[in-house]
Amino acid sequence: MPLPQAARFGEYALKGLNAGLREIGQAPEQRQARRLTRKIKRRDPSGPRVLFLTPRSWAYHVQVEMLLATALRLRGAEVEVVTCGGGLEVCDRANSWEAPPMPCRSCRTYVDRSVEAFGLDPDPLLGREPPPAWPELDEIGALDLHRVVDDAGTPLGELVDIPTRWFLLSASRDSDPLGPLTTRRFLRSARATAEAMRSTLDRKRPDKLVLLNGLFFFESIARRLATERGIDVITYERGFRPETLVFRRGLPASHYEISPYWQRWKDEPLTVEQQAELDAYLLHRRRKGHPIFDFWKDAVSADLGGSEHGRTVCLFTNVTWDSAVLGREGAFGSIQQWLDAAIDHMKGHPEDRLIVRVHPAEAKMSGKITRESLGTYLQHAWASLPSNVTVIAADDLTSSYDLMEAADVGLVLTSTVGLEMALLDKPVVVAGETHYRGKGFTTDVDNPGDFGRAIEAALADPAALDRDVEAARRYAYTFFFRASIPFPLVSEPVPGLATLRVKDPAALAEGVDPWLDVICDGILNGGDFLGVATC
Repeated sequence: MPLPQAARFGEYALKGLNAGLREIGQAPEQRQARRLTRKIKRRDPSGPRVLFLTPRSWAYHVQVEMLLATALRLRGAEVEVVTCGGGLEVCDRANSWEAPPMPCRSCRTYVDRSVEAFGLDPDPLLGREPPPAWPELDEIGALDLHRVVDDAGTPLGELVDIPTRWFLLSASRDSDPLGPLTTRRFLRSARATAEAMRSTLDRKRPDKLVLLNGLFFFESIARRLATERGIDVITYERGFRPETLVFRRGLPASHYEISPYWQRWKDEPLTVEQQAELDAYLLHRRRKGHPIFDFWKDAVSADLGGSEHGRTVCLFTNVTWDSAVLGREGAFGSIQQWLDAAIDHMKGHPEDRLIVRVHPAEAKMSGKITRESLGTYLQHAWASLPSNVTVIAADDLTSSYDLMEAADVGLVLTSTVGLEMALLDKPVVVAGETHYRGKGFTTDVDNPGDFGRAIEAALADPAALDRDVEAARRYAYTFFFRASIPFPLVSEPVPGLATLRVKDPAALAEGVDPWLDVICDGILNGGDFLGVATC
């Protein structure tokens, strides 16, 4: 298990203090919510019935959802909140470094008291008893667990696939020693959750269901069952820019699919102001990186050695269990197969070189250190790497941005690095199903043969591959700005803690914050979650 980091002892102390305050319902954000709620004038609901699914104590998301619930109530919506209630064997509130046992009591306490602080009644899906036994499940072989359905025909094996891998911090569920045991636990938990969710949806009959991400454990089940019932499902996720959110209707927000928006603006040149705004943000990404996890804080310039090689090909990996990758490997069955194919092709070109940049998140994402390192995989799969292949480990401080600039061509599965390289006017070969695929500025492959041919073409003449830096810039502006809605009402000063910035409920009223109006219109009236972003 990863050890505590001395540099973060102050953060640990703050979290410990906050954990104690949560136990008595006195966390700062809960006290602020009560002050806010006391100032709200009640009104009888006259609008759509909106159900929020708020099942776990991820503080930032709990506070975002409750502020949105409050804003919708101020606009006349009838709002209810469904929580978990606890008692499951396993869920994705924690991961395999932390659980089981699951932190049900502290999780339930924080969620329920936060919901109550906003003047709403938490309605638990489950009791506090574990799900009933399912002896037939033990008769099913490990390789067939993904096919399991419940008595109502709900494909539980399919729905728990991503949550199970996320919990394991490993995509190789079938070969992971914890895989079969963990999958069965998730299936038993999913059967109980699906049964309770059916009952809840049929009893409450909401017009709208609002939930996080769309692919997590509770959310994947709820989205499936709500869609079957014709309920309008709205998913949301954090945007790539700090303090922004993205919303999608009926689809997982975590895929960041913006093709309808892109069709609207793909031929519209950026203004001078928009160009400057995009450049400033890209510079911020280079210096800061991820809006939550600071992977680049201590990055150093890349030392790529001499120029004895011809072409430089840089491959950028993903974290294997990221929901942006799972099920979206595209041309390959797995990220490992993609890696092997790239090395195999480069082995036949000793005059050129391949640099494999293992994603820093494998080693730097606090609380989620991967159990399936691609760096370790390469050490085992390739006892002796070809001399023209260099692997930069996850904990290496080399700047990935220096590698992008040094590369003649980039290889990506679904990483946003592919978009960033296209913005540098670099040719990029995309093997996975990522949001910027098929937009006209990358070379997209559908199978291993296409991948090999694309590498061969790149080595012969990188300029022959698809590139269109202006289209890439228009897409990037649409992706980072137009499709992301500013939401500064909740912040996360420390990962895992949340701060409410709203002091007066008038700030949530209709007509005050145009971006909040866009969100509420999208939820209540079927808006496109663009609104003032169309300018």
